[in-house]
Amino acid sequence: MAIAATPITHSRNLYDLLRQIVPPKEKAGELYRRLLAINELAGSMNAAGDVDGLIHFLAAYFLEYHPEDAVRLCIQDGTKYRKIYLSGPQAASEETTFSLNEGIPGSVMKSKTPLWIADTHSVRKIRKISGTAADTPIHSILVIPFSAIKNAVGCLEMVSNQSGRFDDIEYHLGLLVTSHFSSALENILTRQELATANARLRDHDLRLTQLNEKLQQLAHTDEATGLFNKRRLFERLDMEIARARRYGEILSCLMIDVDDFKQINDTYGHQAGDQVLRQIGDLLQRSLRVTDFKARYGGEEFTVLLPRTNSAGAFRVSEKLRAAFMSHEFALPTTTARLTVSIGVACCTEFENLNSHQVIRSADSALYRAKKSGKNRVCFADENEFHEGESQEFVRAVSQV
Repeated sequence: MAIAATPITHSRNLYDLLRQIVPPKEKAGELYRRLLAINELAGSMNAAGDVDGLIHFLAAYFLEYHPEDAVRLCIQDGTKYRKIYLSGPQAASEETTFSLNEGIPGSVMKSKTPLWIADTHSVRKIRKISGTAADTPIHSILVIPFSAIKNAVGCLEMVSNQSGRFDDIEYHLGLLVTSHFSSALENILTRQELATANARLRDHDLRLTQLNEKLQQLAHTDEATGLFNKRRLFERLDMEIARARRYGEILSCLMIDVDDFKQINDTYGHQAGDQVLRQIGDLLQRSLRVTDFKARYGGEEFTVLLPRTNSAGAFRVSEKLRAAFMSHEFALPTTTARLTVSIGVACCTEFENLNSHQVIRSADSALYRAKKSGKNRVCFADENEFHEGESQEFVRAVSQV
């Protein structure tokens, strides 16, 4: 059973109360010590790093100044509220749980209005209400709600078996303590919300970065082979040309064509052909350096960029690839096959007015000569004719079957 909280409208302000009790020096001294203790409590609570630390300081205060009173901190938790025992008969930090509609704390939190009854004999129902702080007779009660981040989140419940235990002074001191607790709690919850929001933002940024990287990878990757695609090839080749021009380096470009690949598609189907293309991509990855750029140019044609590699080095790499293809058994649906490749090489040492399309065209012309000369061989383009345009026909065979 719950009762409506009773608003306090007749209380005097703390300044007037202080003026009245100044003559009794012992009371004035005690009140001064309490105010100092509350001020120290406020500093400790503001320095607390979490809610548990905040409750620890609050419990220490009430254990010292209200050891005989039953003081409980009630905090909303969904459709219930937790009651944390700060001082009195039960051990500090012990907890129980009640429905939000249960007991005096539930009524106070719902109305957001303090409840102060100096003598419960005038309110017969008080001693029968569930959710009160103690099982012993209640003769005086003070319950003050508090909020954090603009929401009513709990209340401070103080009960005593002494009539008149909570007077005007105790009421105002309770308001002061609760105000400091509310402010410190709001600071902690705000920091926690900010930390949570920052963590979510970091996670979002990480997922966004990973997604962008994945999109970039998909935009530059050939699905069939796992190698880079033609678009990325030209981007990378422009970069390599610019770097070679700036630092006076050498750059070689290989155009590779798988000989008679059409027979695989015609005999076993395009799905088997795609499986072989994937195996070719794996073979190129294994056979070349990490720094060598590998791309699928289109169909059964592949391109390899060899930074800082002269014609002799490019020839060695080309022959290594040619041997790797001839010795590798490519898996087909019902059998295995050995393949050969023709390779055209463009070795660049002069980069003035040279662009990526001219390099590819020269390597492709060399590849054409290798295919026309009998396949399964390496041919080099003549760099002196790199800039002669579309009509260039220049290759020099350097290996035979």
